[in-house]
Amino acid sequence: MMFGNLKKKLSSAIQEGLVISESLQQQYRQRVSSGNSGSSQASGFTTPTSPLGLNESLSSSRSSSLSLSAPFQLTDGVPSHLNVAAGCSLLAKYEDDWQQIHGANEENAEKAAKIACQISGIQNKASHQRRIISELNNSLAGIPTLIAQLQASSQVLNSLEEMGQQLEVELEKLEDLCEECELQEFILEQQFQLSRHKQKKLNELEQFRQQIAQKHQSKIKDQEQTLLKLQRERQAVFDDAFREDMEEYKQHGQLTKIQTTSNKLALEEVVLEASEVETKDALEQFLNG
Repeated sequence: MMFGNLKKKLSSAIQEGLVISESLQQQYRQRVSSGNSGSSQASGFTTPTSPLGLNESLSSSRSSSLSLSAPFQLTDGVPSHLNVAAGCSLLAKYEDDWQQIHGANEENAEKAAKIACQISGIQNKASHQRRIISELNNSLAGIPTLIAQLQASSQVLNSLEEMGQQLEVELEKLEDLCEECELQEFILEQQFQLSRHKQKKLNELEQFRQQIAQKHQSKIKDQEQTLLKLQRERQAVFDDAFREDMEEYKQHGQLTKIQTTSNKLALEEVVLEASEVETKDALEQFLNG
């Protein structure tokens, strides 16, 4: 605001200087146009308004008023009491003053333009600094909120860390449970495989038993047939021996005695074979059964 007021004051001063210079130019032109007529009214139109020629204008106006009140004479169209040299000197003085004022006004205008540029730059810098300061103030004002948010974030991170630790413990438990489930599945699978293998072996054992039973039955049949054949052979031998004995008895009236020496075995000397032992055990088991 201070720079703005200063700028406004400088602008108003420059405008006033320009107005004064324009008024002086107009007065000078009027003075030149009315100087040849030599009338008493020229002094009224050429009265200076600048501060530099204020005293001279007052003195000239007083002298002109005195000259108008007194009787005067014209000499070559010029009043005899009018000092032409003094008017020329005043005119030259006014012209020099006007030139000085005009030059000063131009210098002031240039300086004012430079100062206005400097003021604009300073104002821009000040506004930029003000904007930066306002942003800094806003940022500083937001620091407590940021600190609170950081504290809340820290608490959230701590809670997340605790939850992560709990999650790790639960994951370890879950892994143990999964391993236990896998072990149970493996055990069940092995039991199933074992039961299948057992059933398979039982089936094979049953088939083997059936095969053994069939072989045993066939062997029994073969043994029975062999025994039957031996019995038939022995019966045939006995029949032949009986016929011979009958023939001998019919012829001789008696039978010849055949002395046979047989080796008598003691009971302690009898040794049973493995198959006979198994047969004996099976017989005892059947009898005790």
